[in-house]
Amino acid sequence: MNAAQFLIDTSALARLLRGDAEQYGWDRAAAAGLIATCSITELEFFYSARSADDRAQGIENMRLLFGWVPVDDRAYDRAWQVQEILTQRGQHRSAGPVDLVVAATAEVQGLTLLHRDRDFECVAAVTGQALQWYGPEAGK
Repeated sequence: MNAAQFLIDTSALARLLRGDAEQYGWDRAAAAGLIATCSITELEFFYSARSADDRAQGIENMRLLFGWVPVDDRAYDRAWQVQEILTQRGQHRSAGPVDLVVAATAEVQGLTLLHRDRDFECVAAVTGQALQWYGPEAGK
C-alpha cells in the first residue's frame, strides 16, 4: 500500500534535493513516505543529469527518498480534457504537457500536488484538485 499523500513535481523536487527540505519540513514528510514521484517527473528531472553516473546516483537517491505512483491512461485522458478546457479559456499555454500529465496523475491518484510552479494554479482552477506550494511563499 502506498502511504503517499503528495505527488512531487520537478519544480519542487529540484529544490528539495538541493537541500532546503529541512527548512520547510519536507524532509520529515519524505522520511515518513508521504511524498511520491512518477515516471514523467523523473524523465523531466533526469533530462538535466550531467552524466550517466550522475543519473544513476540520482535514481538511487530518489528511490530511497520517495514512493512511486504510476502514470496510467486515465492521467493522459484527464490531461487531454484539462488542456481542452484551458484552450477554451485561452489559457492552454499556461501548463505544458509534462505539467498537465503530472497534475492529472496527482488528481487520478488522489494525491496533493507538491509544486513550485504557478502554472499549476491554472490547472487547479479547472480541476479543483489539491495543491501545496513548496517553500516560503505559500498562499501568495
